[in-house]
Amino acid sequence: MTFWQKVKRELGRETQPVDTVVRLIILERGIRGTLVAVLGVALLTSSRGIVGLVRGWVAELNVNPERRLIPRVVSAVLRPIGEFSSRTVLLIGIGAILFGALELTEAVGLARRRRWAEYLTVIAGCIGIPFEIMEVLRRQTPVRISILLINVAIVIYLAWQKHLFGLRGGVATETEKS
Repeated sequence: MTFWQKVKRELGRETQPVDTVVRLIILERGIRGTLVAVLGVALLTSSRGIVGLVRGWVAELNVNPERRLIPRVVSAVLRPIGEFSSRTVLLIGIGAILFGALELTEAVGLARRRRWAEYLTVIAGCIGIPFEIMEVLRRQTPVRISILLINVAIVIYLAWQKHLFGLRGGVATETEKS
C-alpha cells in the first residue's frame, strides 16, 4: 500500500461513535464558530462602516465610564473599536469569517465522525495555543486562562484518545492487531 493510499484510508474513515467529551467539543466549536462568523459578517456588512457605527452607539448610549458596571463594560468594548481604521476593520472581519468557518468545519466534521476533523481540530488547536499563551502572559484573566486550558485539554484528549499522529500506536497498531 502506497503512502497516499494509507493517508486516504486514514483520513476518509469514520471514527468511533461520538462520546460525551467529543459532543462537548462539537458544541463549543459550533457556538464559537457561529458567533465569530456572525461578528465577521457584521463587520463587513455594516453600511456606514463599523467605526462610524460604534461611534454612533457610544454617543447614542451616552456611554460614560464613570457610571456603573454595565456602562463601563460597554465603554471598554466599544471605544477601542471606534479607533480602528476602516481597512483594519475589514481585515478583522475577513479573519473572523475565516476563523468561524474553520471552527464550524471542525464541529461538522466531528459530528459526522470524520477522522480528518479530529486531525484538523488538533492541528488548529496547536496553532492557536502559542497565541493564547502570549495573551495569558500579557495579562492573566480567568477567561484567558480558561480558554488556554480548554484548548490544551482538547488537543491532548483528541490526540491521545483517538490515537492521532501515532500516539499510542495509531493506525499501525490497529493494522497489526487485525
